[in-house]
Amino acid sequence: MATVEEMEQAEQTVVRDAMSLDDFFALDIELVELVEGQPVLLSAATGPHQVAVTELLLRLVGSLPATHRVLTSPIDWVLWDGPRPTVRQPDLAVVTREQARERRLTEPPMLVVEVLSPSSIERDLVAKRRDYARAGCAHYWIVNLTVPEVVALHAEGDDYVEVARLVGGTTGTLHEPVEVTLDPRQLLA
Repeated sequence: MATVEEMEQAEQTVVRDAMSLDDFFALDIELVELVEGQPVLLSAATGPHQVAVTELLLRLVGSLPATHRVLTSPIDWVLWDGPRPTVRQPDLAVVTREQARERRLTEPPMLVVEVLSPSSIERDLVAKRRDYARAGCAHYWIVNLTVPEVVALHAEGDDYVEVARLVGGTTGTLHEPVEVTLDPRQLLA
């Protein structure tokens, strides 16, 4: 697995003029993120990935107050604008009802969830973790289907600290920011 420094260096290897948000949204295509002004193509999710997202979606919907909703990818979240804007597409985002009515997210969700895929492991564990914390998302859950496990992170400054970890074979409860009880193996159903 590449180090954080190698990942950051690889991201900076090909530098073109930064694309503006207007140019990016004019593309009107899915499965693309904008990272520091550079478009990044994403591969489509696999069946197991989609099953895990759906299973977690169902559990989250059942736990949310009426004031919140769960959005699934593709949903554009503008992390920041400026000369090198960044737009990400989290697998799941828990947002307020007002945010859910908008065309794209411009404020941090209450919770963002990423399900790791072979093509996204380093991006989700390094780049998105850094970006989501920098953008002000308080809660980030990472689902690893290989173990299987769900790791719950809470923002502290510009990074996250682990607050809970559920490992397959044991039913447990994540308490922040919503209460969800599950055995991570259920996400593979």
